[in-house]
Amino acid sequence: MARKVFGDSLKNAMGNAATAEEDVDLDLKRTSPTVARAQASVLEEDKHATRLIDPSAVRMSAVMDRIDPSDGLEELVSSIREHGQKVPILVRRTQDGALEIVYGRRRLLACHELGQKVRATVMEMTEEEALIAQGVENNARQDPSFIERALFVAGIIRELGKTDETRKNAQTIAYRALQIDESLVSRMNRIATGIPMELIQAIGPAHGVGRRVWEKLFRLCEKDVSRAREVAREIPRTLPGPDRLDAAVTLLTATKATPPKAEPSERVKIGRKGNRITIDVDADLAPRVEEAVRKLIGELLDRGQDGPE
Repeated sequence: MARKVFGDSLKNAMGNAATAEEDVDLDLKRTSPTVARAQASVLEEDKHATRLIDPSAVRMSAVMDRIDPSDGLEELVSSIREHGQKVPILVRRTQDGALEIVYGRRRLLACHELGQKVRATVMEMTEEEALIAQGVENNARQDPSFIERALFVAGIIRELGKTDETRKNAQTIAYRALQIDESLVSRMNRIATGIPMELIQAIGPAHGVGRRVWEKLFRLCEKDVSRAREVAREIPRTLPGPDRLDAAVTLLTATKATPPKAEPSERVKIGRKGNRITIDVDADLAPRVEEAVRKLIGELLDRGQDGPE
């Protein structure tokens, strides 16, 4: 009997649907605790088993952790083409039955580009659990920049904190996912939402630049959002990311020169008394003013404007 139960559980782990979970539960009651534990272990392992999935069957999640997941993808594509996919991606099955990426977006895109199936672990996860897993996995990497982490925080709060009641929970999910101080969550959210997205995209991840410079840029954007959007079009794209960030700060810091207000001139005074017009000018201007007046009068007379129309 023990052999039969364990054999059925292995078939189930291999994807054989012949033995339903209800039947397994019934068998568990009929067998020894040792076999029950073994079978439970196999069933649990099935939840974490990897399988090959068509990349087009996996949809992206609403909260991204990279500004551009396809940036520099060529190197990963070459590696997978030559050595194969070494690390599976993690996907979750949503309530509507769809498959949604949790982490491994670049591996997913690379396999899609290669036209091959992607090796994935499929798990049942809530949206909150998926976001925490995504953040923890990102922390294990060395390359996420500050602004990408800030955008991830802002995405969590945007998706999970749509009301005042859920906002607090969304912030909790964010600092658990990134394992950061709760006060930093609020600051990162303000920075990511206060800088226009077109400016962030123009700058890029800016790897190696910390919070202080991005916070300075945020303060400048607060003062003039429209100018910040203009700056996004002025940043030279040939510069490295950190230099583009410095350029944005410089452009927003520089004040446009405004021409001085023209003061009323005191060098020419015009008066009128009845039909008499008097012009008092400085001595050095007198010849030019006289010439200009004579020319103007001549033009008026030539156009027949020496009398009422």
